[in-house]
Amino acid sequence: MMGCQLRVLPDQRDGVWLRAFWYRWCRACRMFTSRPSWRWLGVNEARVPENVHTEPKKQQILVEKDSEDALILTHRESGSYEVQVHLAENAKFDLVLAQLVPDDKPYTCRVNVRVEDGAEFSYTVVEAGAREMASEVYVDLAGREAAADVWGLYFGDGEEKLDLNYIIRQSGRLTDANMQVRGVLMGKAEKTFRGTLDFIEGSKGSVGREDEEVVLLSPDVRNRSVPVMLSHEADVDGHHAVSVGKMDEGKLFYLMSRGLDLAEAQRLVVEASFNPVLDRISDTALKEEIDSFLMGRLNENG
Repeated sequence: MMGCQLRVLPDQRDGVWLRAFWYRWCRACRMFTSRPSWRWLGVNEARVPENVHTEPKKQQILVEKDSEDALILTHRESGSYEVQVHLAENAKFDLVLAQLVPDDKPYTCRVNVRVEDGAEFSYTVVEAGAREMASEVYVDLAGREAAADVWGLYFGDGEEKLDLNYIIRQSGRLTDANMQVRGVLMGKAEKTFRGTLDFIEGSKGSVGREDEEVVLLSPDVRNRSVPVMLSHEADVDGHHAVSVGKMDEGKLFYLMSRGLDLAEAQRLVVEASFNPVLDRISDTALKEEIDSFLMGRLNENG
């Protein structure tokens, strides 16, 4: 378990000692307070899979002022996708994206969102398929009291390669960002996840939380978790953490003592890890399809 907390107060902002202290204390967590943007770090460049059609299939969504809307997108075909969303003032939008591409095909997707004053963006993404994939989520909390609640799920097995890049840019005052990601890796899967909270100058009073939990079911997987938190503003509150580990042996022992074999016990533990994300999906048929898709792949590797 790795985590840290950032709390920058107005009367401490200009102290040279403070900038040096935060740089040294949070170097392991990759937190910096002396730069205005995440781009200079060079870690947020997702690798585009080969053999993916270079011209993306684009979709634009406008949520009008004071309105509420919801949309479910399901990607079952290989290719490149791009979704652009704009939430006007006080709008609310719930977006669900399920990626169920066959596990022998490549896939890439970019979701770009701008959230204005008082608007609320809720996003649930399931990355369950594709042999090689790159997925980027970029949310700009541009308005005062804008909010984003982002939940992601990924699963990798065989020799799959997953490249995930999630960024929430907090540029408005009193913004609220929440990023929660759950993942399972097995076989010889390779995964890189970059989760960035970026407090821009002018984001006074903003709060951000980021957490990734990864379960490793094989000693041959390659996992890279890169939590990044940046601040160039006073009076912000940021938290991030990463938990990476093998299946809890205590849970497995308990379940197997109840008559389950190892594969069945593993499936129950994986379901428990994924449920907080899947429970956000209101479409029962899609939820059952995702569950069947994931459990089928677990059975293949069990």
